[in-house]
Amino acid sequence: MLSVSELLDLVAVQGPWLLFLMALLETSFVWGFFIPTGLALSFAAAVAFDEGGSIPMIAAAAIGGGAIGDTIGFWVGRKGREHWERGTGRITHFVTAARDRTEQWFGGRPLLSITIPRLISFVRTVMPLAAGMSGISYARFLGYELPGLLLWCAIYMAAGMAAGEGWSWAARILGPEGATLFVALAATAAALIRRRRLNPPERSR
Repeated sequence: MLSVSELLDLVAVQGPWLLFLMALLETSFVWGFFIPTGLALSFAAAVAFDEGGSIPMIAAAAIGGGAIGDTIGFWVGRKGREHWERGTGRITHFVTAARDRTEQWFGGRPLLSITIPRLISFVRTVMPLAAGMSGISYARFLGYELPGLLLWCAIYMAAGMAAGEGWSWAARILGPEGATLFVALAATAAALIRRRRLNPPERSR
């Protein structure tokens, strides 16, 4: 199995085509737990921005692959529910109970159950499958899924381009070694601040 660094190297070489495949696989068959598509999208955007690549092509690949993957995931959930509901065993009881719960959530709160989860790593992996198991129509699912998909693409691409621009700015001023030290110090400071917020010191009485 490829490491994350090897996968990112492939993204840099293959560009939009590999990114399209990764975005498709992430939500189609619950493979998103093993495919860092968000990281790959940011990396591809940073490389394209730095080397004069096609930003629209990167965006189109991510959005197209994500839309197809979400659609496949939705229909896998829908067809799976219809198949298991025909039985009478424990699995049928579990699927029926899951359908009732998801119908209430997806039917009453589609923005919180479809659009927002599309932005969250790992959660978006199972969201289309769960939506398909619910009673929500595909047209309504698509109406809430597409805004989340577009926002997901915009956020990760903006993060990648901002990171690439920030590195170039630091390298021009501080040099490569100084830029590396600057990034390391900034990351360390951020980690310490986060740790302090999570574990505030006890006040002396």
